[in-house]
Amino acid sequence: MGHSRLSLAEPHSGSVAQRRRSLLLVWPEFDATLQWIARAHGRPRCGGSPTVACMARTAAADHAAKQPKAQATDAGWLAIAVVSLAGLAVLTLAVAGKVVFPFDLPLLTIAHTWDGNPDLWKAISETANIPLIVIGLGFVVWLFVTKRRREALVVLVMLAAVTGGSELIKQLTLRPRPEAGTASGIPGVIYSYPSGHVLEALTILGFVALRLWRSAVALAVRLGVAILVAIEVVLVGIARLALGAHYPTDVLAGVLGAMGALGLYSWLTRPGAWADKPPLAMPPHGRDDPPR
Repeated sequence: MGHSRLSLAEPHSGSVAQRRRSLLLVWPEFDATLQWIARAHGRPRCGGSPTVACMARTAAADHAAKQPKAQATDAGWLAIAVVSLAGLAVLTLAVAGKVVFPFDLPLLTIAHTWDGNPDLWKAISETANIPLIVIGLGFVVWLFVTKRRREALVVLVMLAAVTGGSELIKQLTLRPRPEAGTASGIPGVIYSYPSGHVLEALTILGFVALRLWRSAVALAVRLGVAILVAIEVVLVGIARLALGAHYPTDVLAGVLGAMGALGLYSWLTRPGAWADKPPLAMPPHGRDDPPR
């Protein structure tokens, strides 16, 4: 019986040894193939080291190389926020001081000549009213449900600050709306500076576009959404001018305020920041790609 067991074990042992010898013979060719693929994709050569270790070192090098770029992008958004809010402050002081801007009335006159179909412009203007409230609150709810609760808190606080800040600036500048026009703005809001429609359209839609940009969605979709947001903001700005509800500097103030809000949002929610989710689990490139 013992002899029988030995006979049964020998073929198995021999087959394992044979497989090991086969792998040792094939491995150099397999390794060379992987090295060729790595070089074809622009990866550095790793000499005679195993390809797995080579790829690990290459991934680490890629991560280190992308860090300065990510930091530069974050610094750029912070710079945009500072410059935009500083510009808004200077423009607000000028409007409060009753400074006359030479381009305001000529541009307003040109825009008012486009008011041949006021119903169309009113419809475009209304897209920056109730629909934006729904989108903004829906975005906050989505962030909360997807457990991005810190980011949801940041968005909620910033939306409240943008709305409250706009009304505060209106009360400080006390700038009446243009005399000619077919729209008086939001009921109860009699002052024109800044344009709340443009401010909130660019802020809310910009938040959504930035969150989408950081996702793993196809680049074409992300670019398409960003372009649509820009078109919507431009059309809303033109609509407010065509309807005689705002001066061009009102629209400019709305853009500056929104860019300041977008810059702060991007900075506060950057990968690794307090409002990021989770702070230490983001991919090296800063996008929410699913694990592979």
